[in-house]
Amino acid sequence: MKVFVAVETFQGVVHNATAYMTEESARRAEKAWLKNMGIKSQDARECKSDDGTSFSVMECDLKP
Repeated sequence: MKVFVAVETFQGVVHNATAYMTEESARRAEKAWLKNMGIKSQDARECKSDDGTSFSVMECDLKP
């Protein structure tokens, strides 16, 4: 089974990690994070990333 893991970092430290059953749910969480952070463009996202603040979604296998 696949899950989608969203990892939020703040100043280079993992702030939160959440697993979602669907990619759509993970992408909704990403959009909410972008809105909450006031990020409206790719350039703004890259600037935040430069100081270690980011939100990433990865597809992973769910292991027993």
